[in-house]
Amino acid sequence: MVVQIKESEFNEKIKGGKVLVDCFATWCGPCRMLSPVLDDISNEVTNYKFYKLDVDEAENVSMEYGIMSIPTLLIFEEGKLKNKIVGLKSKNELIELLK
Repeated sequence: MVVQIKESEFNEKIKGGKVLVDCFATWCGPCRMLSPVLDDISNEVTNYKFYKLDVDEAENVSMEYGIMSIPTLLIFEEGKLKNKIVGLKSKNELIELLK
């Protein structure tokens, strides 16, 4: 399951374990296309926590991580950014990136 979080929760949520954060906007077509794909992946890849963050409500996170295009996926391990994926990707591509 992908859980939507607020900017105020961001640092706490990425601290432990493996985390994928979907940086999206409600008006973004590709973001809406990616959402069901991430829902599917979150049910299959159980060693990650999955979160969504609305970039329109998270200016500080957007600036800190240089989010210029959406969707952008931020992948963290133990609070450290391990990968940044920009644009719409297929389910298989994303699963490979999470291995």
